[in-house]
Amino acid sequence: MPLEKGLHPTDQTAVSPDSFRLTVTIEGANGKERDISQLVTSMTVYESIFQQALIAEFNIADGVSLFEDLNISGNEKIISVVRKQNDKSSPPIDIQNDWHILDIPIYGKPKPDIATYRIRCVTSFGLVSKFRRISSSLSGTSIDIIEELYRQTGITIDKKETQSLGTMKFIPPKLTYSDAIENILQKSMTPNGSPLFAYQVFHDSAFVLNSYNKMITSDILDNYVQGYFYTQESQSDGSFEEKRLRILESSSNIGFSPYKSMKNGSYVTRTHKLDVSNKTYEVIDFNAYDDKVPLIDGEESDLVWNRNFDISGVGPNTLKETSTIFINQNSLSMAETGDLNYHQFGAYKEATKRSVYSNLEQLEHSIRLYGDSRLSPGSIVNLNFPKTGQVEGAGRENDEFLSGRYLIVSSTHSFDASGYFTQIKVRRDSVHKR
Repeated sequence: MPLEKGLHPTDQTAVSPDSFRLTVTIEGANGKERDISQLVTSMTVYESIFQQALIAEFNIADGVSLFEDLNISGNEKIISVVRKQNDKSSPPIDIQNDWHILDIPIYGKPKPDIATYRIRCVTSFGLVSKFRRISSSLSGTSIDIIEELYRQTGITIDKKETQSLGTMKFIPPKLTYSDAIENILQKSMTPNGSPLFAYQVFHDSAFVLNSYNKMITSDILDNYVQGYFYTQESQSDGSFEEKRLRILESSSNIGFSPYKSMKNGSYVTRTHKLDVSNKTYEVIDFNAYDDKVPLIDGEESDLVWNRNFDISGVGPNTLKETSTIFINQNSLSMAETGDLNYHQFGAYKEATKRSVYSNLEQLEHSIRLYGDSRLSPGSIVNLNFPKTGQVEGAGRENDEFLSGRYLIVSSTHSFDASGYFTQIKVRRDSVHKR
């Protein structure tokens, strides 16, 4: 029997939001397949905007000598199919992923007749991009180059963002495709200084190229509420939706460190630009309050450090180089083509990009929800936390300081006998206006 919980026996619709069905097969190097669904005790899938490919872990309780009979040695492919109904207005879907073994970090025999082990896997791109190396140069915008790198590995990437600053000629020193993509991402930004991210999502296995600006201006995926009591009739459609939108657990990292954020460039940065083509040197000062960095709630939000706060005259209005950037550029590079190379913009926008990264670490929650494959990195969710001491009911007030729009930066999908649950890590770059 496959690993499953809470599916209706006739139409396979979900009884509750943690319902799922998981089938797993393993294919050896010789092409032979074997269904191991009954041996899998759990599957965990990891996705993140900072991770180019999906990673999965399968925990197996083997009482049939599978390991020995198949001579498992890391050359196998694993195929998982999850059946899931994400909400009551949508039909169940099947989510298939093909995995390749990275390693087997845990193996043991708690009893003579059973072996337990963990197989850690990655999707095909995760292996190919680490093995193959680039042998030719590429030219164009950073988005064009990233798209071509994926194409050369057989992947069509979903471009959520189509604009990036400047053009470049990329001459890789025999880099792997994974390292090359990471190298280009480090050099890339949109016209307003937003960084770019390339990652894979679990929901449909799609590869996504997205910008921070596109992420934070996208529509809200759903509204989630922290609470302790349910009001809907058990196993009704209303109960399904009430549970699906409930925050089950929450832990937070409220950084709010002026020292760390100033040091990392959240608020002020001084850029030193040396142009080797015309032998000029320029100092460019960035101030996030004046230069308007992208924020998750736009004009409705404030940077964490209040502009008017200072200590003995030390504040964002007086400091200039708590964070510094040094840029060497050749403004005449690619002049024969008429293109503007990305270095010409980098000196003025790199500080904005650094501010985005630093501000994104200001406020973080780890949220446990009922399983939903659509809770993908790069999505926006709205979280509603009650005020401390509030009793649930019609008069409940939200904690407006902590509640609001958050960006999902990573998701962990867990399937086992207790059900399907999703742990999301969400972040905000600012606080609500005071």
